[in-house]
Amino acid sequence: MNEKQRLINICLSMEKNGLVKGTWGNASIKDGDKIFITPSGYPYDKMNEDDVMVIDIDGNILEGFRKPSSEYQLHLEIYKNRKDVNAIIHSHPIYSSVVSLVKEYIPPLIEDGVMICGERINVAKYGEPGTKDLALKAVEALEMNYAVILKNHGLVTIGENEIEALTTSIIAEKTAQIYIEALKIGEISELSPQDAKKLREKYLSSYRQKG
Repeated sequence: MNEKQRLINICLSMEKNGLVKGTWGNASIKDGDKIFITPSGYPYDKMNEDDVMVIDIDGNILEGFRKPSSEYQLHLEIYKNRKDVNAIIHSHPIYSSVVSLVKEYIPPLIEDGVMICGERINVAKYGEPGTKDLALKAVEALEMNYAVILKNHGLVTIGENEIEALTTSIIAEKTAQIYIEALKIGEISELSPQDAKKLREKYLSSYRQKG
């Protein structure tokens, strides 16, 4: 399957899993010097291979007749700073968006959340959507984790491939929901930094599937 069809499939999965509504959100896949990215403001269920945009790491259009995602700078900055990343998903799920309004980060809570998303999920400082300012703030808050929440905005996840990026989105949103529900009941029981680090390293070194 080529990269354009892979991108379309992952966008449909984003919709199916409730990560986006309408034309909001975006995704990309990097293959060598080419970045395959969703077009701006175009419905996922109508997207075909001709609609997928191809740009380079400097944002130059290589293929396609539409406008690339308005958040293309977010994708480019992550790829420039994280050589381990080949796919990015930006979505607007409910619970992650709620966290973006009231918290500075989600602490290490649950096994799968820590293993897949990272030792904690930071909330980046607010940046205007579609700007390099937002992109730089997201990269800073992402650190070496695989998920970051954008202040008053949404969720960004990354992966070695698009399936890992999607899985990370789903688990990050689940973690955000658990966090919000737990806060309603009482005091949060967090994993220690040492235990969180062990879980994350275990995932990266042995549990995670390559390719």
